[in-house]
Amino acid sequence: MNDLLIRRARLMDEPGTVDVAIKDGYIVAAGGGVAGSARQMIDAAGRLLIPAFVDAHTHLDKALTASREGVASLAEAIEDFQRRSRKMEKNDFLDRGRRVLKMALSHGTTAMRAHITVSEALGLRGIEAALELKREFAGKVELQVFAMAGEGEPVPASPLQELLEEALRLGADGLGGAPYLSEGMREWVDYIFALAGKYNVPIDLHVDETDAPTVASLEYIAAKTVQTGYQGRVVASHCCGLAAVDDARAAQAIAAVKDAGISVITLPSCELYLMGRQDRGLVRRGVTRVGELQAAGVNVAYASGNIRDAFRPFGNADMLEEALITAQVLQMGTPLELKKVLEMGTYNAAAAIGLNDYGIKAGGRADLVLLDASSPAEAIIGQVEKVCVIKGGRVAARNDKKSDIII
Repeated sequence: MNDLLIRRARLMDEPGTVDVAIKDGYIVAAGGGVAGSARQMIDAAGRLLIPAFVDAHTHLDKALTASREGVASLAEAIEDFQRRSRKMEKNDFLDRGRRVLKMALSHGTTAMRAHITVSEALGLRGIEAALELKREFAGKVELQVFAMAGEGEPVPASPLQELLEEALRLGADGLGGAPYLSEGMREWVDYIFALAGKYNVPIDLHVDETDAPTVASLEYIAAKTVQTGYQGRVVASHCCGLAAVDDARAAQAIAAVKDAGISVITLPSCELYLMGRQDRGLVRRGVTRVGELQAAGVNVAYASGNIRDAFRPFGNADMLEEALITAQVLQMGTPLELKKVLEMGTYNAAAAIGLNDYGIKAGGRADLVLLDASSPAEAIIGQVEKVCVIKGGRVAARNDKKSDIII
């Protein structure tokens, strides 16, 4: 007997409806007229069933720390967090992170990658809290914890090197940082690749988050990826400078990214808030060249980034909300384009952070969201309800208004 059987669900790629049978946390069948019984049944009644959202770039340690005063620039946002973090205790990180993870789960996210700052002033308090949350939410939200070298650090110094290595020994899943902010950008990239190789962990870097026309760190990271044989294990987030360079330079950088097998995470809601602040007249949006990256065959996903902090005082840990912002910024409004946007927050994001067995197919993990819509376009434009969220074949969250779906 199956554990769960979902009847009459509509998928992103199917014209009609299908049945989805689940057992032991995995999909055992997905198609028309799946036979058999189950301990629990859901009648989707033609609603859209998608793989659960994957938020591939967040900052749980910074979340929910927005001040009333606000900030005037990215540099001020960095300074604001550095100042506040000196006084933050582990319980503060735990409380805020717990709130965000609960929000995310209620909105259909069951996997998340969190960049947690490590610095001499902050130490490992954020990492320790994030790892505790990872254990607490196991079976609900799959949390990847990435140790992020504090923004703007000079060339790698011994105390910070020791902290990053200790973070990996404690169980951090990968390494991050913002090398472009340091005068020692190349030294930082070299160090992160060397340390990642030593512990055999993936890399996810903040790249050229600037209005300046530069792809210096993006191109160096791409070259380093190939040099070290790290293809397919590196993510470049933001890449705002790519939007500011001329077309020829952009094409060259994009080709290097493709050859290196690097995934790109765009954060439109964050870029709209932080970038272009010194522009007058025509104000740049700062969002990277998503269309050209996709046309070149680069895997591109969107993510929430910052949630109610100095970097962005908005956000609800809601990937469907982020899809609406992304679609408008990228000017993707046709039904086919909106389907691609929804894929950026599901399939593409899962590929970026290395989730295996993802998707609605036999053998796929049973992490799903039933949306009160019949198509991706309707779901994004209407910002519809997440009728129920399924994690590992179990209903993890549900909208009580739609309680009649569960038989």
